[in-house]
Amino acid sequence: MNAIDDDRDVLDALRSSLDDVTMPVPVEHIVAEGHAVRRRRRRVAVAAVGVTAIAGLALGVPGIGHPSTAPPSGGAEPAAFTVAKRTDGTVAVTWTKEQYFKDPAGLQKALRDAGFPVLVKTGVFCKGPDDHTQVDEHGSGVGVEEVVKRERRDDDTVVFIYDPAAMPAHTQLFIGYLDRAQLAVTEGRPGSVERLVPTDVALKCGTDWRS
Repeated sequence: MNAIDDDRDVLDALRSSLDDVTMPVPVEHIVAEGHAVRRRRRRVAVAAVGVTAIAGLALGVPGIGHPSTAPPSGGAEPAAFTVAKRTDGTVAVTWTKEQYFKDPAGLQKALRDAGFPVLVKTGVFCKGPDDHTQVDEHGSGVGVEEVVKRERRDDDTVVFIYDPAAMPAHTQLFIGYLDRAQLAVTEGRPGSVERLVPTDVALKCGTDWRS
């Protein structure tokens, strides 16, 4: 039985029950008006659902996907390094070989936040007016090995241990990463230059990592 048959049964029942009652409005008109009211209510309900769905998309309601708040398909990119402040006051930074040249600005902030004075740049190399420019095969200048120790692990990670207590007064560690063009010349050896530079005078900076 379909909806039309249902309506006809309802109409017949109304006629039978109201045979002895005089009505100024025909039953057919009452039923038709009832159907019209029902249709209007359905349209209002559908419109309300549509508005709710649109509002959900705009506000990022859970369960109604929102592209701008969805995580990247490949997940978050891992940090370029990890920083840990040890109980002896030293700061340990762990890298893999591939990660070493990523996020120099992040490294500077992390070391400073951990209490180690440092200045990090890429493609630019700084020194004090009277500083020596000589560096070893690793790119380390005079005195750097006293404040930075390196540990290589079997899992191809390298740990740099920075010691704030070993830093001379009014001195910070300068780390200058070679940029792509400079690395092409040195073939990655060195890949960076580290020097102890003063904090109380203006530094001289240039693009030549050897000076």
